[in-house]
Amino acid sequence: MNAVPELGIDLGTTPFSRRGSYFAVSRVTDQRDVGVYLRTVRGDARHREIVRLLLDGGTEARSRATAGQLTLSHGTTRADVVLDGPGRAYLRVRGGALTLDFRAISQYDSVLQESDSTWRFIDSGANRNYRIRVLGGRTRFDARWDGVRNSEARLRIAAHEETATVVVDEYGSAVPTGALDDPAVLAAAAQTDFDGWCATHGGDRSDDPEIGDSVRLAAFVTWAALVPAGGVLRRESMLMSKNRMTNVWSWDHCFNAMALWRDPRAAADQLLAVFDHQDEHGCLPDYVNDAGVERNFVKPPIHGWAVSHLIDRGGLDDDAVAALYEPLRRWTEWWFEHRVYGDDGIPSYNHGNDSGWDNATTFGVGVPVQSPDLLAYLALQMQTLARLARHTGRHDEATAWERRAGATVGTLCERFWTGDRFVARDTGTGRVIDSQSLLTFMPLVLGDLLPEELRDTTVRRLLDGGYLTPHGPATEPPASPHYESDGYWRGPIWAPSTMLLADGLRRSGRRDLADDIETRFMRTCAGAGMAENFDAMTGAGLRDRSMTWTASVYLTLASERPAHRVLAAGTPRERVS
Repeated sequence: MNAVPELGIDLGTTPFSRRGSYFAVSRVTDQRDVGVYLRTVRGDARHREIVRLLLDGGTEARSRATAGQLTLSHGTTRADVVLDGPGRAYLRVRGGALTLDFRAISQYDSVLQESDSTWRFIDSGANRNYRIRVLGGRTRFDARWDGVRNSEARLRIAAHEETATVVVDEYGSAVPTGALDDPAVLAAAAQTDFDGWCATHGGDRSDDPEIGDSVRLAAFVTWAALVPAGGVLRRESMLMSKNRMTNVWSWDHCFNAMALWRDPRAAADQLLAVFDHQDEHGCLPDYVNDAGVERNFVKPPIHGWAVSHLIDRGGLDDDAVAALYEPLRRWTEWWFEHRVYGDDGIPSYNHGNDSGWDNATTFGVGVPVQSPDLLAYLALQMQTLARLARHTGRHDEATAWERRAGATVGTLCERFWTGDRFVARDTGTGRVIDSQSLLTFMPLVLGDLLPEELRDTTVRRLLDGGYLTPHGPATEPPASPHYESDGYWRGPIWAPSTMLLADGLRRSGRRDLADDIETRFMRTCAGAGMAENFDAMTGAGLRDRSMTWTASVYLTLASERPAHRVLAAGTPRERVS
């Protein structure tokens, strides 16, 4: 019988979780009480850490993980963690003692003993309750009551000579009543599910000796981030992370859908997870989670680009194509009906958040802003609508969308091209915004729809301007006075901007440059993991270190490029002419 392969994840960057669970186990280092925690990733949790897991009373523990089971060890103590369903965790303890250090930090938190073997944690910060049952071993409960709340509570489970099983159930007003399962069976089932996911979405690259480890990590990050339908979510949905970014944002989901092209139903689900919450005006929310919807901001309309990408690869079936036409039409029209503030017919971003590039220097002097990327995305979306219309027999509408797409590209070139570059403009005054942000290069996503002279000039500026570092395209060039190594969209390298840029270059005939950019980025992921973004000069992972859109972009690039182009030998070139 073959041994189950370990994942090699670091709990400090990649949480242990599984498909369908709202629990995650992480090593937390950014709080006063460091250590390994069982956490919740529910959308309405104000505080995510539920209990700290102390082996032999200490905060340190070695870890190793398969997709189905996490094993923590310290000294002679071993604790195996297995997750089941949306809110159940099994912890099997042997060889020593495990202490559950309850995170009772709110004035409304309390831990009460229900029986000799059962406790309840009223965790107001998590906006949930937890029941803890202990089967086997010896327990000791120590708690401090300050007259209003538990200021401290710890449950020690000693299992020196036998195995003790701790069952943690998350609930609202009524505790789960289902029978307990064998954790070993649950772990095996989770492993089988992951193996199938990895084989499908990693393809034959999951066994590639060069990049197989990175492919399996990317597959795990995406698989483990899936949560079930329930609450506000109407279908299985992929969170951006089970670290801190525990929502489904309205452009991140496009990259996640694109990575699932081999399973058209799964790809459609990730696209529609956000369209399920399109409002009566056609607007998509900023983000959605199981507890609610955020509508103060939006995200850029890259959805048409993503849909065409999927159709090109057979990643959407006929039903999905038909279902997407009307929502995509309404989303496109919303920009022109509700975000145009003058008589020029050009829509605006109300905030950097709307562009997805939250703090890019294009928004450094105020809002609203007319940014060239927005018209490029909308033109591509119109092209996709023409494609969907023709597919569904709306031939007159298809012709109208094609004309409108051409006119939108014309407006982009007339209004935002200054002779040597694209610029963003202040919506109210029309003045050019002084910005070197990579955001102004995003019209390259149009590929061969962009006039050749403008395209070539923009590519030369990209190469001559120092944007292309050894790790990929920096979002603000390192020579810029506004560059920051950990400046979010003012320097670091991001998966979405990299993929959009490379895809546009490839569709305009610059395949070698697209391949080079992708190779640099993939090397960076292989070295630093699936981080939210990366230091442009060192390649170090930054911010949330386990992001699904980074993993999804990695899987997409790995699946679409010949093996010899994934990790070419040698140092990345500083310039590709």
